[in-house]
Amino acid sequence: MIISTSRDRMATVFSGNVPDRVPFAPTIAIDHACVACGKRYEDALINPAIGQECLLGVARRYQTDTARFWMGPDASWYDDKIVEERDGNLVQVSRATGRVEGRFDVQGGGMLIPVEKPVPVRTLHDVHSIRVRSAQEYLERGCLKDVARCVQAAHEDGFFVTGLAAGQTINFMVDKIGNPSAALMLFYDDPELACALIDKAVATSIEVGKAFISVGVDCLYIGDSYASGSVISPDTYRRFCAPAYAETAQEFHRLGVFCYKHCCGNYDPLLDHLPLTGVDAMDGIDPTSGMSVKRTKQKVGARLTLMGGVSCLTLLNGTPETVYKEAKQCVIDGKPGGRYVLGSACAVARATPAENIMAARAAVIDHGGYPVC
Repeated sequence: MIISTSRDRMATVFSGNVPDRVPFAPTIAIDHACVACGKRYEDALINPAIGQECLLGVARRYQTDTARFWMGPDASWYDDKIVEERDGNLVQVSRATGRVEGRFDVQGGGMLIPVEKPVPVRTLHDVHSIRVRSAQEYLERGCLKDVARCVQAAHEDGFFVTGLAAGQTINFMVDKIGNPSAALMLFYDDPELACALIDKAVATSIEVGKAFISVGVDCLYIGDSYASGSVISPDTYRRFCAPAYAETAQEFHRLGVFCYKHCCGNYDPLLDHLPLTGVDAMDGIDPTSGMSVKRTKQKVGARLTLMGGVSCLTLLNGTPETVYKEAKQCVIDGKPGGRYVLGSACAVARATPAENIMAARAAVIDHGGYPVC
């Protein structure tokens, strides 16, 4: 098969065919992208456009096969808010009132922790009151203005482009309930409320995905960090989570794009249920949780593409030699028959050395090729 670009390579693997070589797609979030591009993570929180540029820049630097982008804020955010450092914190301030509205979790995922906590969802009426913003509204409000420009540039460079539309199940529930334990207990104490929240989460993520599709992405990323075999039972996953992912993936496929799902931690207990989700690929395979590419490949076979496998701890703390060795084994175990993408087990740590990520890429270049038919 003739492969001319990374975009072709990823599409080939996601379609279940054998490419020229195993693709390389580590999971890189904005924090590491900023560091790799010589910026501070704080810079991207102060000006989110910088984060999008760094996500494109890091794909170019590491010569990955994918470029991934996040939804940006409303264009009006730049006029309405100021982000500045105060007393060791990065805070968001209202230009209109001068009041601090919250602080950013700079050491974590960069989320805004508001001063005034939102009222938790408690009833079905509360859930029904949650407004789902349409794809058109995201576009009209300028949330994808910077992303659209970066998607075009990424395609000109031949990258396969993914937009993030995560949060179909438990992460959305935790956000609206305000407490992880309380959200998880809904599956047992109030499954009707849990299902209502998941329905709202799916509707929200589909509109986000539609907005990304409008600016030309090739694929949508879905999933929830809490929807893992390390957190929930296979029965809970089958009853509540798999149908939500299946509905989302089906809609994205209908709209003409690929869809892959990330799972944190150990998803060995969920392997029998993954085909129910209908996704093109499953991302993760964390060796620190006891998973392995070889065992996962043997279990899943050719039913969907597998992504990941290289420990984030090895990438962070190892030498280029140890990273190369681990990545090489992942390629050897995942390569047979196609349907494997070398990547990181989860988002690479902010301080991960660039030479270690390049060592993983070297392993896939050296050992990931398929015979020319």
